[in-house]
Amino acid sequence: MGDDGTPDGRGRPDLSNDELFHVLSDASRRTVLFHLRQHRAATVDELADVIAEVNGDESRAVDREHLRTSLHHSHFPKLVGTGLITYDPEQQIVESTSLHGNIGEWLDLAVRHQIQFESVREPDSQPDEREKIQVLLVDDEPGLPETIGAYLERENDDMTVTTAASSLEAVTRLEEESFDCIVSDYQMPAISGIDFLKAVRENDATMPFIVFTAKGSESVASQAIETGVTDYVQKGPDTEQYDELADRIRKAVTGD
Repeated sequence: MGDDGTPDGRGRPDLSNDELFHVLSDASRRTVLFHLRQHRAATVDELADVIAEVNGDESRAVDREHLRTSLHHSHFPKLVGTGLITYDPEQQIVESTSLHGNIGEWLDLAVRHQIQFESVREPDSQPDEREKIQVLLVDDEPGLPETIGAYLERENDDMTVTTAASSLEAVTRLEEESFDCIVSDYQMPAISGIDFLKAVRENDATMPFIVFTAKGSESVASQAIETGVTDYVQKGPDTEQYDELADRIRKAVTGD
């Protein structure tokens, strides 16, 4: 081992697997080392830009300054201490010493694992808008459709809710946008929920349509079923009704 603490004095840090794991357990350090392995040297600003790009924060100057501070006070000292990089604070230049062999293999493995993990995790945490269930919610009670819509979206990542305060407004929405499911109140002025359902069925016999109303009776349910309703959900006094509605929407759209 050489005088600099590296094997054979050739600039290769003598790190145990545990030490390497600790160094590579941080995403920012992995990004720094991976960039230096490809380019050998980089400025501090360049490394901050690369980390920001990987994190999706390219346009935020505050985050960029925070990254530079974090590099100076946290990551560089640890990487310099392990012998993986050298850092010239006057020139603001960072260079790699040895990122090949066993260390390079560990780095490649860590980066591949990160990419694979994020590619699996990201769609689950933030579904694409096109993959979400598009719901048209129709109710004439002031403020109620917005309240219901906000709750459904907050508690169900797979739903996007558009509201309409009347059947006439809902018809306009249907002409302008496409939806996966319609949820409508029963008793509304001008055009009732049942009449609205009839109008929808004239143009689309398969569109999932759920009647969601406080007016619960066998006659209402029977009339809705005869008109071609997909489901019938009675309003209740608490948020459990909205959870039930979300389950019915999902079932109506997916058929599960």
